[in-house]
Amino acid sequence: MKLRLFFLFLIILLSTSACSKKGEKKEEALPTKFVQVEEGPMFLEISATGAVKPQVGAQVKVGARISGRVEELFVKQGDYVKAGQLIAIIEHADLQREVDKNYQEYLQAQAQHEKAKKTYPENIKAQKRVISAVKADLAQLKREKERLLALYQEGLISKNDLERIERDAEVKENQLASELAKLSALEEEYNQELKRTQALVLSAKNQYEASKVKLNYAFIYSPIDGYVSEVSTQQGETVVAGLNAPTFITVIDLSKLEVHCYIDETDIGKIKPNMPARFRVDSFPDKVFEAKVRTIYPGAIIRNNVVFYDTVLDILTPYGGYLRPEMTAQVTIIADKKEKALQIPARAIKVDEKGKRIVYVKRGDKVVKQYITTGWESQGKVEVLSGLSKTDLVGIW
Repeated sequence: MKLRLFFLFLIILLSTSACSKKGEKKEEALPTKFVQVEEGPMFLEISATGAVKPQVGAQVKVGARISGRVEELFVKQGDYVKAGQLIAIIEHADLQREVDKNYQEYLQAQAQHEKAKKTYPENIKAQKRVISAVKADLAQLKREKERLLALYQEGLISKNDLERIERDAEVKENQLASELAKLSALEEEYNQELKRTQALVLSAKNQYEASKVKLNYAFIYSPIDGYVSEVSTQQGETVVAGLNAPTFITVIDLSKLEVHCYIDETDIGKIKPNMPARFRVDSFPDKVFEAKVRTIYPGAIIRNNVVFYDTVLDILTPYGGYLRPEMTAQVTIIADKKEKALQIPARAIKVDEKGKRIVYVKRGDKVVKQYITTGWESQGKVEVLSGLSKTDLVGIW
């Protein structure tokens, strides 16, 4: 019985002690380090995730416009190439034969044209000499006719002599008309032959030039300066050119990069071209790159039911040796600025059970809790709209 009473007394004692401790108020922890409230410039920062991308024209896929076996491939992945540098040769013996054939036809056409330009003028000159001789003979006959006509009127010659000279003059006039017709026909033939041979030369030249262009397709050149990022076709492989040219290599100009970041629709209205920005990449977390907003694409991008807008940044900081396409960028855009704003470290702020923001302020020897209203947040500091003055000391954790 005594043992039972002892255990009962012990249980009551422990229960009373527990209730007494539960009713005690837990002592609240207070900060031990305090900093002065500052007044200075504050920035409205909009953060976003983006990626480094090549500019339009900075990444080029180099392909072939003819089919054939790759005879030579002069580059490999990672090589630096200059614009106009030869990177590959496709078999082209048949194309070279076509060029040679068309060149010979072009030379023949030129020879025909030169022959016409030389021969016809000589023939025309000879015909003009014939005409000159006929005209001289005709003039002589006309003078003879006039002399004989005078003699006939005086009765010194017979009519037969006069008729003979008249007949000779008429024959000579007909001969002159015939020779003039020959000259006109020769000149017309010359003009037609010039046109024909000129057309022949032009056609042969066009075929020759076209075959040279097609031959040039067998030699693949880099269109831009840059690095070979991908080699898609190897030496000895056969390429077949169709609607889509087979790609040999991909060249990227690393001096022409930009940043594409994705801004939430709630923030996009605050962004305008030429706003300053900065970003970091995971590969070099300690390096900050300066940039500025170039443009905002009008089309929306929807990811996980959230609307974003693609915003393009120009990179202002020299970035040679640091940035590569598709690097992830942590972007901060400076959308606005206040020259004078009260601000405290973000780590000085706590949130109570009601979701209100509080800080601990040192007032003399006491530390008191103070509710505050906050505004912008920038570089680890938070703007204080109400609840503090710049003479206050706030605790940091």
